[in-house]
Amino acid sequence: MIGLPLDGEATTKRRKYTIIGGLTFIVLLVVFFSTNLFNYFKIAITPIPDGNSNTCPLQDLIAPPSFHKDNSSVLNILHDSKYRKQSIERLSGAIQIDTQIFDNQPDVDDAPEVWSKFKKFHKYLQHTFHLVYENLEVTTVNTYGLVYTWKGANKNLKPILLAAHQDTVPIQRDTLDKWTYPPLEGHYDGEYIYGRGAFDCKNVLIAILESLELLLKQGYNPNRTIIAAFGFDEEASGHHGAAKISKYLEAKWGKNSVYALIDEGPGLVTNPITDTIIALPATGEKGYIDIYAELTTSGGHSSMPPDHTSIGIMSQLSCLLEEEPYEPILTETNPILKSLQCLAVHDPKMKMPRLFKKVILRSAFDKFANSKLVAKIGENRYFKYLVKTSQALDIVKGGEKVNALPEDTKLGVNHRIDVESNVAFVKQHFTERVVEIAKKHNLRVTAFGKIAYEPEGAINIGEFKITCDAPLESAPLTPTDDKVWSYLSGVTRHVFEDIVFTNLTYRIVTAPALMTPNTDTRYYWNLTKHIFRYSPFYIANILESGIHSVDEKLQFDAHLQLHAWFYEYLQAIDTTKAEN
Repeated sequence: MIGLPLDGEATTKRRKYTIIGGLTFIVLLVVFFSTNLFNYFKIAITPIPDGNSNTCPLQDLIAPPSFHKDNSSVLNILHDSKYRKQSIERLSGAIQIDTQIFDNQPDVDDAPEVWSKFKKFHKYLQHTFHLVYENLEVTTVNTYGLVYTWKGANKNLKPILLAAHQDTVPIQRDTLDKWTYPPLEGHYDGEYIYGRGAFDCKNVLIAILESLELLLKQGYNPNRTIIAAFGFDEEASGHHGAAKISKYLEAKWGKNSVYALIDEGPGLVTNPITDTIIALPATGEKGYIDIYAELTTSGGHSSMPPDHTSIGIMSQLSCLLEEEPYEPILTETNPILKSLQCLAVHDPKMKMPRLFKKVILRSAFDKFANSKLVAKIGENRYFKYLVKTSQALDIVKGGEKVNALPEDTKLGVNHRIDVESNVAFVKQHFTERVVEIAKKHNLRVTAFGKIAYEPEGAINIGEFKITCDAPLESAPLTPTDDKVWSYLSGVTRHVFEDIVFTNLTYRIVTAPALMTPNTDTRYYWNLTKHIFRYSPFYIANILESGIHSVDEKLQFDAHLQLHAWFYEYLQAIDTTKAEN
């Protein structure tokens, strides 16, 4: 009888602990599901597929039949000292010919003297690649555009189109003393070849012609027609060159008539995260638009200035634009997500943190994981614009005299439009910020020919006028799930695993990339959906190449790798197995 009260006390305690435990569990559940703990848990339990999964399948190695019969030719390209010397001379000679162009070039017929420099370059090509000129159909388009056609035996196979450009960016006179070697000398120092165009992109043009010349010398007869097209004003948007060539090709061959187009672009690099070599053909290209804001206000003597001159107001606009940049976004529309997934799946050295791999793999469908990945990308100056529209305030002009108020001030802003966005959105984004500033100063706004803002009940002291140049939407994405992609990837594996880097302990993955600058491919969208901005050579650090700058140079091994790739690729796709 004495134990009964004690039993009741124990029961009460058990009930108390049960209630406390239950409440604690509920609180933990609330915390778990109402905070990011649940999101991190989902990331943590995400499985990492192996390299054979469908996330980023490794393509089979593909070599042309000729390689297995006699591989001496492609080995000579890379390793024969005599051939190397000849190739150095060919590229050096091309660099020595001045083909600089500038912005806003006149039409060829209106100012032939501006373009006549390309006559010398054409003569050089004809002298250097005499078999190409003797055996291929060579057509000039708009006088200086070059199209070479090597007709194949099988008319049912779509032609392959290889592209490059003859022109280079200008050499700034005030930098001449900073060059290690004169920029038009084409100097070879035993490792690098220097000069304007060595990297962008006379190397590509010469490698294409070298490959055709060598195949002709060997008596090769293609089944698939080979076309090479070289514009002459790519560095000024290609209006006179590739724009005209594309119309010529479309009229001759028709829409969707080309097997694939390969133009300049990224190549092979060592990825800093995985410490492995990866191939990065760009399957997408950002859009483009230059927007100008011009502000006109009343002039007058500087001794009696308004609170804000047109330069001051334009400065406010400049600050606002830079304070409110475009938001980053990353979906499966952007090739960069697929590229990152490839790194997550193919990490033979296990360098990438497992949690980061899982963040990447979930980013396609998990908003939390996606936000973490986008934030990580945004930490790098060079990578962040792969997932957002860039804006660069490049030109500002205003005022004529220090004691006279500026009556006209102009701001020019360059935009590279993200593949997730479009021209219309960029125009709207820009206009909204101009209107915001205009409201503070009672200014009228005219945007792209329409009134965007009209002050009410106030004196209009001036007007913003917004205009634009060269709007270009983002390019259509190239598919990466078909035979064309398989052959591009497979030949890359063959050249760089079988011939170039024979001691690799892992397989080279080809992952899609994004081109942030624009290429001549913008004019060829109608010819094929398979557009690859791809220069298949290995480079350790592109930032050291001097592209568009002082000491532009290219490691000559890289040029020979590019030449070897074209040589093998043209033979590998010369079959119905490569499809159309």
